[in-house]
Amino acid sequence: MFYVFLAISLIFIFSLVFKNLSKKPFCSLCVAVASTWLALLVLYKIGRFGNQVLLGLLVGQSTTGIFYLAYRRLPQALRIFSLPFFLSLTAIFYGLITGEIQLSVFILLVVLWTSAWVVFTYRSDPGKKKIATILAECCEDK
Repeated sequence: MFYVFLAISLIFIFSLVFKNLSKKPFCSLCVAVASTWLALLVLYKIGRFGNQVLLGLLVGQSTTGIFYLAYRRLPQALRIFSLPFFLSLTAIFYGLITGEIQLSVFILLVVLWTSAWVVFTYRSDPGKKKIATILAECCEDK
């Protein structure tokens, strides 16, 4: 774990330097964590890294980071898709680590995406407006 933390720290510092020299907007912490778990994923797949818990934690951090990056940039109406989007990211990253795709999870995701689409489509309907608003504000801390 020490070497993983050291790698994240060094990549973070390098990323900060690059960010300030290039004037490109990006999250240095996200770059450090994502590049580290990508390298660890490759090492895991070839049998040179075995700490699935640490790999899972780092991947989970990226999953949450991607979710909140998208959430902040999406119009409020599209935030209705928060749950299926987040669970889809989780399923994708789970599949990257394990190589497994579960049919039941895929079916649940299709149901969630379809349900969100129905609510999104009818969000102006007086009977569904309240549901659409509640879903769109799921992550607001008002």
